[in-house]
Amino acid sequence: MADALPPETKLEIYRLVLQRYKDLINEKEALTISEIRQKVSPYNDLVRKIRDEITKDMVPYNSKTQFFDAAQRAISHVREIRTCEFAFSFWMSFEEIERLKIATAMDKAILLAALLRSLESEDVRVVVTSRGRPYVRFSTEERRYLFVPESGSLLVGEDALEVFSNDNVSYSFSDLMYENHEEQ
Repeated sequence: MADALPPETKLEIYRLVLQRYKDLINEKEALTISEIRQKVSPYNDLVRKIRDEITKDMVPYNSKTQFFDAAQRAISHVREIRTCEFAFSFWMSFEEIERLKIATAMDKAILLAALLRSLESEDVRVVVTSRGRPYVRFSTEERRYLFVPESGSLLVGEDALEVFSNDNVSYSFSDLMYENHEEQ
């Protein structure tokens, strides 16, 4: 008879369950630094599939001349994903993100970083501030960029640095590295 419940009642019950077990969920969803870095892997099958779709008219893809165009397409892909934050830690797989077209800002940042890595960016980083806000930093020849997952904005140069004037970088990572900026 549970199916006879109105959707609002079901939603309230789900809310109660999540509230009651959020500490357990946080504990089970905790990832090590190594596990977080692995999420940025450019070798994920879905990441490769998206990369191939992004670069299908750039064959053969040349990262030296086509990276920024491909990066803009990757950013457009991530912008199509709605942002949803939770009151507890919850990581989504890339497959879940693609199926539902919704993710946390952190999951969107990690997906974009993985896509940019698959497009041969060596310096892409997910950057997390002391307030816990994630960003994606990358550069091309002489320009630095910062992607804001929450809004889908792409900041350039000084605008990208301005973000950190009131909210310092806490740590940054990719599949190639992890750096704790608070220890410095």
